[in-house]
Amino acid sequence: MTVAGRVARWVDQRVGAAKFTRSTLDYVFPKHFSFLFGEIALYSFVVLLGTGVFLALFYSPSEAEVIYGGTYAPLRGVAMTEAFESVVNLSFSVRAGLLFRQTHHWAAIVFLGAIFVHLRRVFFTGAFRRPRELNWVTGVTLMIVGIAEGFAGYSLPDDRL
Repeated sequence: MTVAGRVARWVDQRVGAAKFTRSTLDYVFPKHFSFLFGEIALYSFVVLLGTGVFLALFYSPSEAEVIYGGTYAPLRGVAMTEAFESVVNLSFSVRAGLLFRQTHHWAAIVFLGAIFVHLRRVFFTGAFRRPRELNWVTGVTLMIVGIAEGFAGYSLPDDRL
């Protein structure tokens, strides 16, 4: 046994913390991994909020036509809307802009995937029945809104993605 193991055993004999710690960890971490998909959806939603606020700071929703003259050479001289120009400028001119766009994109995919898998687990285990049917309706509504927001997000830069 290592020194750390001996110290842990000595502390447990004096304090009796092992039983409390085990019961607490059993409550915090469920027995089956499928229960964690709700938490994955929550954490990816937090990432979506953070990256979405960052992206919104640089997005221009105007439909006015402009001639691109930014740093991305293949598009110089091309007519486009200000909305698409702001997305291109965010990707190539803003420090870590493309990283934030990609993080937002992949967090959205993980978010919808986690919601889908979580709803499947709830459905197949019958956990949508009374008294938790309101949670089920909320989850289905959240998935529908997430799909609609994904469609709207792809439409923002003029469907040129």
